[in-house]
Amino acid sequence: MTEASPAPPGPTIFYRLVIPLMIAEIVAALELTMIYAAMRSLVADFGGTSAAGWLVTSFMLSSAAGAALFGRLGDLMGRRRILLWVLALSTTGSLISSLTGDLGWLITGRAMQGLAGAIIPLCFGLIRERVAAERVPLGISLISSSASIAAASGLVIGGLIIDYSDWSMIFKVSAAMGAIAFLVVTFCVAADERSDLGGVRDDLLGGLLFIPAALGLLLAIDNAGHAGFTDRMTLVYGVISAVSLVAWIGRERSVANPLINVRLLGEPRIAWANILMVTIALGVFQGGQIMALFGQQSPETGVGLGLSATLAGFLLLPANILTGLIYPLVARANQHFGPRPVATTGCLMVVAAFLALIVWHDDIVTVMLLLVVQSIGLGIVYVTVPIVIVGAAPMDRVSEVTGMMGVIRATAMAIGAQTVATLLSTGGGHHGSPTGAFPSEAAYEGVFLFVAATALIGALVAQKLPGRLTGRPG
Repeated sequence: MTEASPAPPGPTIFYRLVIPLMIAEIVAALELTMIYAAMRSLVADFGGTSAAGWLVTSFMLSSAAGAALFGRLGDLMGRRRILLWVLALSTTGSLISSLTGDLGWLITGRAMQGLAGAIIPLCFGLIRERVAAERVPLGISLISSSASIAAASGLVIGGLIIDYSDWSMIFKVSAAMGAIAFLVVTFCVAADERSDLGGVRDDLLGGLLFIPAALGLLLAIDNAGHAGFTDRMTLVYGVISAVSLVAWIGRERSVANPLINVRLLGEPRIAWANILMVTIALGVFQGGQIMALFGQQSPETGVGLGLSATLAGFLLLPANILTGLIYPLVARANQHFGPRPVATTGCLMVVAAFLALIVWHDDIVTVMLLLVVQSIGLGIVYVTVPIVIVGAAPMDRVSEVTGMMGVIRATAMAIGAQTVATLLSTGGGHHGSPTGAFPSEAAYEGVFLFVAATALIGALVAQKLPGRLTGRPG
């Protein structure tokens, strides 16, 4: 694809591009989290947590696969063009889900919604393609900021919708937002230059082998969470994933112009940034899951804050909003100090916060302050990693590489979620609990230590990041 020249550095032109992309990413972030507020109603309507859980799983699986596939197609066919296709498909999924009472169609609609996972790599690619080099970190930070604040607000917005309507209204709102984002991108983002599939036409089939590899692994992890690692379906999914992965890597390494360049993931700056993202996704990204349960658990069980579901949703909201607002400062810090010290600082903030939670977790104000510290630390890393990857990737493969980052992150998050669930169940409930179903204080302390340990490993990995941001590769 012939790349557009970077836009002049004027702030008007910069924000004329970035604001529509922020609106598009808000749609994806809200679609991910608003559904959580409706889970109790969905469980009641569809007869169990397993059935309703597929509404989350289908979204995650589709998001992981779509991020890399549509990211690469954006690199080849025009990122704005593919972004509009993704918004159209995602909005159609919201409409389907809003109009059906059938679980199968609802899962189908959620899977189509999940294609919105490709929005952020496409936005990163557009930023790199059309923005002057010195403004790329700021553009990435603003896109990340919109995603973070929207995701944090999704539980609260979803809760308000459920309080005053039913779960179908969540999908109606998503459809309306998707339509608005589609129109904004159509009229406010300049058209792509011509598309050129070039030599990758011959590798379309081979490149698609990564989809069963990624989906098989995520399905194996999901199935292991409720059926165990020795369950027949867990093993089947694992075998499908392993065979597809080997076939995909072999195919992509054997062609001159692969659809998805496996070798590029081994470039040191990209590889170490992705490894850092894995360490964070395994532990720190589980903070919302951990603290939502901890916040709602009654102190009568021996540990917990005894908050309602709505108040527990607010527990992380101030930290996440504050973190989203400082993302542009993180971009400036990367430019002035370099990714290595910035990411190290973020990881160490997380280590300090979760070690402190082991000792001080009885007072809500103390907990919220520590969550602010950990959230800012996480935010620093969350912005720094894509800044490094976008800067290291060739211009014509930015969305592909950041899309693969999404797949890697989703896989690590799935593994981390199962690890955290296992740690919380180890040791059983507190003896004072009527049912013994809630995690004990020792279980929570073990999880806090696990998160701190993963962040400490992240701080060590961060030493492999570049000391300074460099110019764009050719």
